[in-house]
Amino acid sequence: MRPASARAGSSQRGPDRPAPRGMTLVELLVVLLVLLLVAAGISRLLASAWDSQQAISGQNECQKRAQRAVDTVVDSLRGASGVQSGDGARITATLPSGNTMSYYLHLQELRRDRYDNASGQTTVGEIICDHVSNLSFGYYHRAGNLWVLAASPTLGQSVLVSVTVALEQDHATETSLVRFRNQV
Repeated sequence: MRPASARAGSSQRGPDRPAPRGMTLVELLVVLLVLLLVAAGISRLLASAWDSQQAISGQNECQKRAQRAVDTVVDSLRGASGVQSGDGARITATLPSGNTMSYYLHLQELRRDRYDNASGQTTVGEIICDHVSNLSFGYYHRAGNLWVLAASPTLGQSVLVSVTVALEQDHATETSLVRFRNQV
């Protein structure tokens, strides 16, 4: 039979068995320091991810606004019969119905004026897009198989439309070429 001191669960120590002990204050401080370093690394990683997400969101918003503005102008001009007047920053186009529309930049807003020939009504200053930092038009005509810069906007068969939108530190530029479908 085994002695009582050798039984399992005995609280007595033998000569080869170390005394049970807890963690020292130094060990607790080391563990705490390691945990704080890990937490600092994770928080820095999360802050970096947040900043990246914010930058991408801002860029996407600029891109979306610029694309919407270019699409609005291009869709309107596509049905035009030609350019009534224009320069690098403004265009006035005539539709087959006799209606006219103008696009221009005013106080960082892309605006549209419309004239309805049938009613004689004019809509002035309709805001298409805000935060526009640049609006430009280029007028082209076909010379054989090539598109070349037109000598005058009224001679253009196509228009290159470019819109730049800037929000805080982000900006995006969208460009599209539109050919007049109803050119006479």
